Amino acid sequence: MLHQVKHKIASFLPALKSPNYRLFFIGQGISLVGSWMQSVAEQWLVYPVLTSNKSLLGIISAVNMVPTLIFVLFAGVLVDRMNKRKMFIAFQIVYSVVAFALYILIVTKHIQLWHIFGAAIVGGTIFAFENPTRQTFMMELVEKKYLPSAMSLSSALFNSARAIGPAVAGIVIATLGIAPAYLLNSISFFAVITSLFLMKFPPVIPENKPGAPFFSGLKEGIGYIKQNKIYVAILAIVGTMTFFSWPGSTLQPVFAHDIFKKGEVGFGFIQSTFGIGAMIGGLTFGKIFEKLKRKHRLLFLAVGITVITMMGYAWAPWFWFALVMQGISGWAISTVYAICGTLMIIAVPGELRGRVSSIYTFVFMGCMPFGAILASVFVISLGPRLIVTLCAISIGMVISTFVLLMKGKFQAKIATMV
Repeated sequence: MLHQVKHKIASFLPALKSPNYRLFFIGQGISLVGSWMQSVAEQWLVYPVLTSNKSLLGIISAVNMVPTLIFVLFAGVLVDRMNKRKMFIAFQIVYSVVAFALYILIVTKHIQLWHIFGAAIVGGTIFAFENPTRQTFMMELVEKKYLPSAMSLSSALFNSARAIGPAVAGIVIATLGIAPAYLLNSISFFAVITSLFLMKFPPVIPENKPGAPFFSGLKEGIGYIKQNKIYVAILAIVGTMTFFSWPGSTLQPVFAHDIFKKGEVGFGFIQSTFGIGAMIGGLTFGKIFEKLKRKHRLLFLAVGITVITMMGYAWAPWFWFALVMQGISGWAISTVYAICGTLMIIAVPGELRGRVSSIYTFVFMGCMPFGAILASVFVISLGPRLIVTLCAISIGMVISTFVLLMKGKFQAKIATMV
C-alpha cells in the first residue's frame, strides 16, 4: 500500500524522486513558514502597534525590495562563479541572526521603526543574492526532464507556506505576542542549513573562468533576452502583474483592521486563503496545462479571473466572501506566474539560466516596491477599496494588450513546453 502511494506521488510530482531535492523541499518548507510568520508580524508591528500611519506599510515594503532591484542582476553573474551551497548556508545564517536580533529588541521593548527599516535593507540585499542562488541551485538537484515539476513544486511550496505561516502567525500574535513569531523564524533557518549539509552531489564546475570580465556575463544574458522578443513580452506581463497586484497585498492589514474589523487573526486568514489558492495553482498547473489543447487560453483565463476576484475582494460585503475571492485570486495569479516562469526558463540554454533567472527576479521583485509605493501614496486619498479596483482593471487592460500583440508567438513558444 505504501509503495503504491509513493509511486503515485512520484508520478504526479516526479521531482521528488531526487533525494537532494526532497531534502531541499523539506528544509525550504519549514523555513518559508517561518519567513511568512515574520512577514505578518512585521506588518502588524508597523501598523497598528508602533504607528497609526498606514503609508509606512508600503514604504517599508519598498525599502525591503529596493536592494533587490539594485543588486540582483549582478548577483546572477556572481552565483555562477561561487560555491552555491556555501553561499546558501551563509545567507541562511544572516537571515537567522537578523530575525533573532529583532526578537531581542521586541522582547526588551527597545524596538523602533528604524530597526525595522534597517532589517528590511539587510534582508532585501541578501535576498538579491539568495534568490538566483536558490533558483540555479535547485536546477542542479533534479534531472532536466523533471525541471518543470521542480519549479511547480517550489511554487506550491512557497504558497503552502504563505497559507500556513500567516494563519499560525495570526494565532501566535493574538495569544503570545509579536516577538515569538520572530524567534520561530530565526530557528526555522536551521532546517535549510541542515538539509544543505545532508545533500550529496558531485561538485559543479563554474561556467566563467577565473579572471573573466564580470560584466560580460551580465551583458550576454541581457543580449539573449533582447534577441528573443517573446521574453521581453513575458517580462512585461510579470512586471504588470506584480506592480498592480502588490498594492492589494500591502494593504491587507488595512482591510483586516479597518474594513472587516477582524484584527490580527483575520489578517492572517486573508493571507492564508490567498496562499491556499496559490498552492493549489502550483500543484495543479502541470496537469491542467498538459490536458489543454489551446494552451495560450489558460493565460487569458487566469488574467480574467485575477481581475474579477481582485474587484470582488475590494468590495466584499462579508469577510467570508473576501476570503473566497482571495483564494481564487491566489490560484489565478500563481497560474500567470507559472506560465511566465516556465516560458522564461524551459528553452533557455543551461549556461544562461542563472542570468535569465536573475533578470526575471529583477522584474518580479523590482516592481514590488513601486506597487507598495503606489498603495502608500493613494491609500489616504482614494481608500483601499478603490486602489485595489483600479489596479485590477489595469492588470486586465495591460496584460490583454501584450498577449493580443504577441498571440502567435505565445502559441509557438508555449508549444515548446509540451
